[in-house]
Amino acid sequence: MKRWLASGLLIFSVQVWAQSDLEVIEQAYATFGAGDAEGWAALHTDDFVWTIFGDLPQSGQRVGTQAVIDEVMELFPTHWPALGFETIETYSVGEVVFVHTRMTAEGMDTQSLHMFTMRDGKIASFTAFDDTDSMRQSMVGE
Repeated sequence: MKRWLASGLLIFSVQVWAQSDLEVIEQAYATFGAGDAEGWAALHTDDFVWTIFGDLPQSGQRVGTQAVIDEVMELFPTHWPALGFETIETYSVGEVVFVHTRMTAEGMDTQSLHMFTMRDGKIASFTAFDDTDSMRQSMVGE
């Protein structure tokens, strides 16, 4: 009986302390926005895939968080100072989470849809469906 009770408490405590997929994604936006590369990377799988469509400096596909850190993270503050994201709505379907977001920066106020695939409580992939025309028109330094 004691073993059964201890096992039940352990399972319950793990479920209580585990972050939901939505909480992980909220934390990913927060760490990305703060430039916390280490905190951001910890939320992703080792084989994480990042995809942004279009013809912008950050467009393309990168595999692994270090590739995103090295090739993408510094581009946003350089080209879109004060870039901000505001969640409009979040939709979850199985292990896929869609975030309808408002993106703002100097000269830009647009919307985007971000798709996250989750695996074992971490982000396995990210795909952005951005308004690349608005982003290009508002770019600084181009």
